[in-house]
Parts: sequence; C-alpha cells; structure tokens
Amino acid sequence: MKRSVLYIISGIAALVLCVTICSAGFAPEFEVMPLSVKAPSDASPYNDEGFLADAGSVIKKISNTTVPTGAKLSDLTDAYYRLISENVSPDFLPTANNIVAYLYYSSEAGSTYEDYHQYINSVSKTTDGSEYYNVADEYRKAATEYWSNIKDLFPDQTMYTMPSSSDPMPTESESSEATTLEGLEISIPIEQSTPNSENPDQTDEFKTTTIRWFEDYVLNAEEAEVNPVSKEVITSKGQKFMTGEGLEWADSTYMDLIGKNIAEDFYEKAQYIDAFFYLITQARDAYEDYTNDRTYVSSVSNGQENYDKSKKYYTEAGKAITHFDDILTDSTNNTLPDFPEFGEVELAGSAWDEYGAIGYVTTSMAEQLGWTETDT
Repeated sequence: MKRSVLYIISGIAALVLCVTICSAGFAPEFEVMPLSVKAPSDASPYNDEGFLADAGSVIKKISNTTVPTGAKLSDLTDAYYRLISENVSPDFLPTANNIVAYLYYSSEAGSTYEDYHQYINSVSKTTDGSEYYNVADEYRKAATEYWSNIKDLFPDQTMYTMPSSSDPMPTESESSEATTLEGLEISIPIEQSTPNSENPDQTDEFKTTTIRWFEDYVLNAEEAEVNPVSKEVITSKGQKFMTGEGLEWADSTYMDLIGKNIAEDFYEKAQYIDAFFYLITQARDAYEDYTNDRTYVSSVSNGQENYDKSKKYYTEAGKAITHFDDILTDSTNNTLPDFPEFGEVELAGSAWDEYGAIGYVTTSMAEQLGWTETDT
C-alpha cells in the first residue's frame, strides 16, 4: 500500500475520532432563562402598553405554526433581548417575566431544532440526533408552561407545535396575514402599528432613525478593496456592505420602527421603510447562508440557491427605497451598493469528485489528511 494512501486512511481515522469526540462534547444541554425583565425604575415612565404591543407582534408571528425557525427565530430572539430592558411597572412585572420566559424558551426550542436538522444532515454525524431533538422538545415544554400564564392576553393566538423527529425542516412560508405592498413581490410579516392619536406622535423619531441608518451604512459604505498593482477587485463594496455592521442592525431597527406610533399621513410611507429593513435583513441572512455553503467543510452546495435568494431580497429592498427616498437627506445615500458577484466568496477547496461525501476541504484539513497537491 502506498504511503500516501496510508496517510489518507490515518488522517480520516483521526478526523472521525475528532468528530466523534467533538460531537459528544458539544451535545446540547437545557439552559434556564439567564435574564428576566429589569427591575422597575422611577427614572422614566413605565412602558407596559408598549411592552405588550411589541410582544404581541412577535407572538402573533410565531403562533398558529410550527416551532420558530429562520427569520421568525431571529425576530423572536431579538424581541427577548429588547423586552428584558423595558421599564415596566411593578404590578406588570410578573406578567412581563412570563412573556419574556415564553419568548426565551420558544427561541431556544427553535434554535436547538435548527441545530438538530443541521446535525442530522451533516456528513460527520455520529448519532441519530435525538440528543438535539429531545432538548428542543424540553424547551418547547417549558415554553408551554409560560404560555398557559399569558395566553389570555393574546386570545386570537395559539402556541406553535413541534414537528416529529422524522419530519423535514419546515419551509419558511408566508403568513396568511402578511402584507404585500404595491410594487413589491415579497410579503412583510409584521405591519406597522396602527396610528393612535391618543398616544405621543413618534413620526420624527421614526424618520430620524431611518435617515441616520442610511447615512451611517449606505452613504458611508466602505469602498471596494482593490489590488494596487493589478487593480483587481479583492473585496467589492457590495460584499463589504452585505457582511458589515449596518445589516447586523437592520433587524433590530425593523422591530423598533414597527412599534412606533406615527401620524396617519405617514403610515403608508412607514410601511415601505419597514419593508426595506425586513427585506435587507433577509438578504443578509441568505447571503450568510451562501457564504457558509462555500466555506463549510461539510457543505454539499456551492451556494447558488442561497445567493439567488439573497439577491432577490436585496433587489426588493432597493425597490422599497423608491417609495420613501424623499425623506433621505442626501441624494447619494438612497442607492444601495451593487450586489456582490457570485463567486466573490471562494470555495474552501473541493475533494468531492475523487473522495466522495467529505465536502469542501480546506488546505489545513488536507494537510491533516496527508493529501498532496496532486491529491486535491
């Protein structure tokens, strides 16, 4: 037997052993909620009503469906961390804590359920994944206890259900109550709060938040990185935008804006602004999945599907801007950078054809397997 073949066999054996140990070491464990709603403070007015409205929006989104995953899971997690910082009255505090507990355990149920499907679809799995599924179901059961304490506050909603372990990963379907705005093709799951003349008008605050986001992250978007000698683009402006700080804040900005009380005559424009932040968030999530497709060792995709999905969301976000660009303060901050070209994120290196379902193999991993340049 050739020495190079022996190296390959030894390397793969070591890799399998490492994966087995790592899988055992990183099996999920049930974790109790780390943070409750902060203690009430007299320093600012209590926001019981706003707390309920915000919580109600996200609970509506995860109700009457299966365990939250994808964008719903992201919104749920954001809501939990946002609501625990709200200043609520002492009388409302127990109810607030029941609500955030429901959000937390629902979020953990969805996250662990996603991990379950990622694991059972991995080429490196060493078990049937039941350790993931069972913990996800533990979180769901914990959420059920808190739901029983708050369900009367949300009479039109029902708690999500847990798919069986043999069911495929739920697809992200549009809610039957989602709104598709004129000129756009993708529905927006949570609408802007209906204007209420009895509450303080937050229209100016709404506009300011939007304008500053565009100034910080679109007007001042990082320029492309170019090789000074060859003039070849190393990292495009679009790729920097997709992976930069701005889009990390887009989701929380969306959730913040939809809860603001705005003037009746600004309502339609506000919906397009909400749509922009929702769509650009989805574009970022899909682009991140595309990046993972091209860089994960266990990936079986070159990322084309997630790239196309991201580009569609990005295009729709650009369309939304045309409905509110008149409020932006500079004529150059209302045009998004060109979307990155497919393939700007390089593959980690493929040994797929010769070595089967090992996935994309990095240079360092190839060295551990004992492969030479001719092997790869």
